Amino acid sequence: MKPKITVIAPVYNVEEYLEKSVSSILDQTLDDIEIILVDDGSSDGSGLIIDGFVAKDKRVIGLHQSNSGAASARNTGIKKAQGEYLYFLDPDDWLEKDMLQKMYEFSEAHQLQLTITGFTNEYYEGGKSFSVKNVMPKRIFKTQNEFRMHAHEYLNNTFLAVPWNKLYKTSFIKNNNLEFPQVKWDDLHFNMEVIRNINRVGVLNISKYHFFRSRPGSETTKVFNEKLFLNRQQQFKHILDVYDEWEVSNDDILKYVYNYYALRMIQLTQEIADNDMAIDEKKSYVKRILSDSLTQLAFKRANNNQKFIGLLMIPYKFKMAKVVLVIGKAISFVKSHFSVVFYKFRMNVQKNKE
Repeated sequence: MKPKITVIAPVYNVEEYLEKSVSSILDQTLDDIEIILVDDGSSDGSGLIIDGFVAKDKRVIGLHQSNSGAASARNTGIKKAQGEYLYFLDPDDWLEKDMLQKMYEFSEAHQLQLTITGFTNEYYEGGKSFSVKNVMPKRIFKTQNEFRMHAHEYLNNTFLAVPWNKLYKTSFIKNNNLEFPQVKWDDLHFNMEVIRNINRVGVLNISKYHFFRSRPGSETTKVFNEKLFLNRQQQFKHILDVYDEWEVSNDDILKYVYNYYALRMIQLTQEIADNDMAIDEKKSYVKRILSDSLTQLAFKRANNNQKFIGLLMIPYKFKMAKVVLVIGKAISFVKSHFSVVFYKFRMNVQKNKE
């Protein structure tokens, strides 16, 4: 008999967190599950920890492969999965005990191909630990078109981007040959393909997944990766491709979609402002981003209900590189010195709330 859920975790050098993460799955109130832990060529003790779990619990399957990335590890797990549903765990996070039970019962009750839940962001900033919950109202989308007209509401707040707040119907994933691609932010690319032709989607208003956004010893590096701009372009073009296929022409929806990219460009220029490169190099990068046609289209069409953000976008529309760098530095200062306020405000911005 098939297990109700297959939990898949790509594991790479997370020995410090793996025990707590996997234990939170083994302790679930829904125990009719299989757990596939894919060791992606770890060089620490993660592989041995996996073998220990396999020896202790017959529900655990341990697989070992050479380092190929999280996407490859997840795909390995999909091929092996026997459960009615798929759940993807990040092995440095953890779940509350009844999360999978609630997701499974909700999915079964409404015959869903995809269930999306809220989550709790865990931060360690400025020597302090704090949590911020991210929840959306409970909702059932019974038709393909109904979901398409509301998918944008879940785009900008991490709800669509990640796999660990979702329960996927295994038959839907396998029948459509869906896999995680070998690209930056493979999870959003995967989820855009999942929703491209999906019919029944539900949103469950719980926040029982705890996601480490930042932790002690993992403060953000100030080295800027110049590929990030191209990766963001690739990501957003994928989103636009799906919306084009859906033939969505509603201007209010498209304003929200373009707002997603505009906010990513603000974040990107903030990271440039905060890194250690020379000022002339920073200006050069920012000018390149602001002059890009997709960037300009995004800031022209974006609409954010936060009036402050609307004002903030003006220098971006007019390609004012120096002002944009000053804004970036100011954002970094607030983020560093008023972390709790910053992340709560950012959540409202992402949800496009007044």
